Amino acid sequence: MTKQIKLTIVVIVLLFLGYLGYSVYFTSKEGTESFSKFDPNSTANKTITVEVITEKGFSQSQGGGATFFVKDKSGVEKKVTFDKELPPGIKDSKTVTLLGHLHGDYFHASEIYID
Repeated sequence: MTKQIKLTIVVIVLLFLGYLGYSVYFTSKEGTESFSKFDPNSTANKTITVEVITEKGFSQSQGGGATFFVKDKSGVEKKVTFDKELPPGIKDSKTVTLLGHLHGDYFHASEIYID
């Protein structure tokens, strides 16, 4: 085997390993995303797909809203506040997509979409 062929094979293997590492690092766990993309000082609404933690339950507030807990792909758990009635089927859903913004230790959702 010539030196040029060996070099080509090494480059191909390194590119493949780089792609594999990138894919593993940036691929979402079970389709969920991370709260790290949110700026807690911003009120701009963004979407995020997260896992619903049904074990922690759902609480209805007197004003018609609700709170529940979710977990992102990194395992970070956040309380979600929602000012409207929860969509049907959320208690049976494994993941949901939230539209809203981060408020320090909780996430204020303006919309909830069942996945």
